[in-house]
Amino acid sequence: MKRNMVSYGITAFIDILGFSEKVLSAKTYEDINEIQLLLEKIQKEFDFKTKDSSIKDVQKLYKKKVLAFSDCVVINIPLKSNATKYDGTFDPLMIELSNFAIAQGSCVQNGLFLRGGIDLGWWFQSRTSLISKSLVSAYKIEKLAKMPIIALSKGFYNFLSKHKHRDYYCNELDPVKDLFKKYKSIKNGIEVWYLDYISICLDSLDWRLSERQVEEHRNATPDKKTKIERNGYRKNTDNWLIKHAQKIEESYVNSPDNNVCEKYSWLSKYHNRMVNGYSKNPKCKCSLARARKKKNS
Repeated sequence: MKRNMVSYGITAFIDILGFSEKVLSAKTYEDINEIQLLLEKIQKEFDFKTKDSSIKDVQKLYKKKVLAFSDCVVINIPLKSNATKYDGTFDPLMIELSNFAIAQGSCVQNGLFLRGGIDLGWWFQSRTSLISKSLVSAYKIEKLAKMPIIALSKGFYNFLSKHKHRDYYCNELDPVKDLFKKYKSIKNGIEVWYLDYISICLDSLDWRLSERQVEEHRNATPDKKTKIERNGYRKNTDNWLIKHAQKIEESYVNSPDNNVCEKYSWLSKYHNRMVNGYSKNPKCKCSLARARKKKNS
């Protein structure tokens, strides 16, 4: 082992709900091919590629690795890279965590529910070996999380919350407050911080709906532009929430396992809390009772 092959950074272990059962029950080539395509899709979400040359240049600064296994995805980002050399560790990591959240939201929109853990630690990888303290720890955090969230270890959350570069932000723009929520379970005595992926996804949406709307915006007066942007964002937000609710409802009623149903029930409550801050449209709400009734009718 060469010394420069050992790095220190963050590792995320991402488990896909229901995937282990898919792997165990796969019998045909078609079954295996379906699993491979879904796993590849999730891997691509976390390893976002773009045709935009300016974004490509930024991505080259990172040394992120995204590895896919039977029913999980592993991501590693060293603290020392060309990105952190110029910008420090805080902003690049917060950007990557935001991207994790957007990837999680995109996966849920496709009916792929994730649970994960993230921690700091050392990482060694050769062509045939992978040994990592942060990977082992991230795996344990993922198991601790219980619900479909991507949770941070206490050490990693403290690293971010006490980071000296956090002081560069005013309280209203504090990314630590914006990116994370706390999950508490009285039943299990669990308390972890997790990526608030719903609000991160909704805040990343823009107002564009169609080429016709963009053309109308281009020729509009300043007041009309503002109205088009506001209405477009509201429509995109409602569409995202409606589809997100539908995927939760569908997965809930189709799950034969009560333990898994509990996870969708928690996710439904999380979804509805977020709806209260983003939309007044009742269609955006998630209703498991409505989904059960519809299935049984």
